[in-house]
Amino acid sequence: MVFLFAPKFLLFLGMKKNILFLLCSFIVVYSCKKHENSEVSSVEKSIDSVKTSAVFAVDSVKVSDSTKLNKNISAQFSWKILEFPTITKKSLLDSIYSVNDIHLENYSKESLKSALNSKMKDYFSKNKENTKDFPSDLEQTWNEHAEMDVFSRENDFLTLKYTGDGFSGGAHGYYYEYYKVFDLKNNKTLQLSDILMTPESSIWKRALMDNFLKNDLGKDQSQMLLVKEISPNRNFYFDQENIYFLYNQYEIAAYAAGPILIKIPISDVKMMLNSEWLKRMGIK
Repeated sequence: MVFLFAPKFLLFLGMKKNILFLLCSFIVVYSCKKHENSEVSSVEKSIDSVKTSAVFAVDSVKVSDSTKLNKNISAQFSWKILEFPTITKKSLLDSIYSVNDIHLENYSKESLKSALNSKMKDYFSKNKENTKDFPSDLEQTWNEHAEMDVFSRENDFLTLKYTGDGFSGGAHGYYYEYYKVFDLKNNKTLQLSDILMTPESSIWKRALMDNFLKNDLGKDQSQMLLVKEISPNRNFYFDQENIYFLYNQYEIAAYAAGPILIKIPISDVKMMLNSEWLKRMGIK
């Protein structure tokens, strides 16, 4: 019996070895394929990442210098603006740089740098002329400083923040802060009417005054108001919870009040807001 069983047993062992070999081969091939797929997936993710980052790009252009206007007065000039190589719509670029009074045929980095250098040259030349008969026995430094920065970018809404300050020998210097929102999806500057259903409604004047008085500084700043009512202006921005309106010095209050920022909770005025804008912002 043992003799008759042995060949069958050996045959079984041989088959078992073949099955084991095939199984091992399958595991090796599957592992390599999985690793290959993993590498391809990583490459695809990397490509997707590059594509995403290439959709919107920002660079900066800056010029700065100083000079002596006369024996007592020096002047400093410093400007920084942004360049947007992926924004090609001319009318949109015109709107972006109009805040800085820059109007060009093209807005390449070289063209913007040249525009800033011209501004700096004009600034020094103009103030050198102004200081010829300026009565000053004390040393002074006059200056002009301006910056453009990306404040936020969400839901294809790009909000830019423009700030500037300076001094030219008066009783005090000046400062401004300005916000402008651009719709990158539709290649246009966002207007107040794109957000508020009826910007001219008296409801907004009441909402602005009420929320101004609720601000921490509102009670002190209210003593310096130069107006009886506050209307919406074009210096605005927004987030998921509020719409913000900024009023610079002398716009609605005295210089000492400083810039006044009023925020209106979206939840309080949702019925008065554009439904398309709410949907795009994901506000329910």
